[in-house]
Amino acid sequence: MKVLELLDIDIKKSRVISVVGGGGKTSLIFQMAEELVAFEKKVIVTTTTHMAYEQGRPFVGDGNLRKIRENIRKFGYTVVGVIEEKKNSHGICDAERADFGDRMESKQPFSRKIQGLAEEKIRELQKECDVLLIEADGAKCLPLKVPAGWEPVIPEMTDLVIGVIGLDCLGKRILDTCHRPELTAEFLGKDICEKVTEEDAAKIAASSSGLRKNVGNREYRVLLNKTDVLEDPKAADRILEKIKKEKIYAAAGSLKHKRQYKLAIVILAAGNSRRFGDNKLMYPVEGIPMYRRALDRALLVQEKMKGLIFSAAIVTQYPEIQKEATKLGVKTVFNSHPETGISSSMKLGLLPEADACLFMVADQPWLRAETLEGLILRFLDSSKGMAAVSKNGEPGNPCIFSRKYYDSLMELTGDKGGKRVLKAHPEDVVLYEIENEKELTDVDRPL
Repeated sequence: MKVLELLDIDIKKSRVISVVGGGGKTSLIFQMAEELVAFEKKVIVTTTTHMAYEQGRPFVGDGNLRKIRENIRKFGYTVVGVIEEKKNSHGICDAERADFGDRMESKQPFSRKIQGLAEEKIRELQKECDVLLIEADGAKCLPLKVPAGWEPVIPEMTDLVIGVIGLDCLGKRILDTCHRPELTAEFLGKDICEKVTEEDAAKIAASSSGLRKNVGNREYRVLLNKTDVLEDPKAADRILEKIKKEKIYAAAGSLKHKRQYKLAIVILAAGNSRRFGDNKLMYPVEGIPMYRRALDRALLVQEKMKGLIFSAAIVTQYPEIQKEATKLGVKTVFNSHPETGISSSMKLGLLPEADACLFMVADQPWLRAETLEGLILRFLDSSKGMAAVSKNGEPGNPCIFSRKYYDSLMELTGDKGGKRVLKAHPEDVVLYEIENEKELTDVDRPL
């Protein structure tokens, strides 16, 4: 779904866009950012309230203009704000996460938010970009809301306001699906335990006391998100008809990834370890062999992203690794000629039935499952054919290649890996920027 086209947004006219409501504001903002970057627009994303901090996206603390310009030059866009640390249910803040250990990786996530900036700061940001995208409202990840007295916080320089409603609110109790449900119930003249109807959603979208609050004479659009969850596909059309009767531009679609996409994770574990002096993949790091750390990460991501990752595979020359991987249910491919370089392992591991392959090396013991998951989501969010983890804009491993680059990978020879293909088509690569460079460290000598 191309949202700029769907919402009929004139990118020459709409230089400051504020997004309000619920049901996918952050997803909408980042999809708009990707599309605008594809049009070679310089983009800054920020908030006047709070928004989720997404690791891997280029981020700058408030006020660092040099870094803002550097990120825009490297990535085409950047997020700007102040990170607010919050403790999770274990009482541990995100800054302490590394010391808490990877054992918590599959448990409850740590919460990080970006705090809103004052309007004078946002005016300064406007000078640094072509388009400024602002999350101007909060909804605690719920699909529907009626704003409180102080909401939304729409900056004066805003050209266009987009109101978002998640259609998964339909047929559910106000109490369960609305942010500040008592305000929604009062606005609709209903009891808090009554269900949200199509008429309710249309009324909130069109009302100047609902999502149109503080819009004034600015352009206004409505996006009905999550059409994929509707039992009755025509429900969105009926709501759109009601909104359009109020002379409001509205559209419906889904920002959700298509789960029929098939992605494979391929672990490259066939190196000769010449500099290490022994089989480094069996070398224990924090008590766990390096190859096993890579396997565990891949299997954890496969479990967390069921329905998307259809296969995990490992390419190796070592029978002991092959045996252990087979026990874990991982497809194994034996490389009998590892001396021909990493290109041979990539070609052996390439799964032609996959829509895309993520290649990871087995000698990055500090790589986190969270980074793999973030890279995959970034790739799916983009319209690019390749993706790579990066630090300071420099691509590294792991990498993802869509089917369109399989032929190029099959032409690789020697110790030249996928980076050659990435560098040949930089315009078709999306980067997932990490904070801790240690994650990308290859262990070449005993620790």
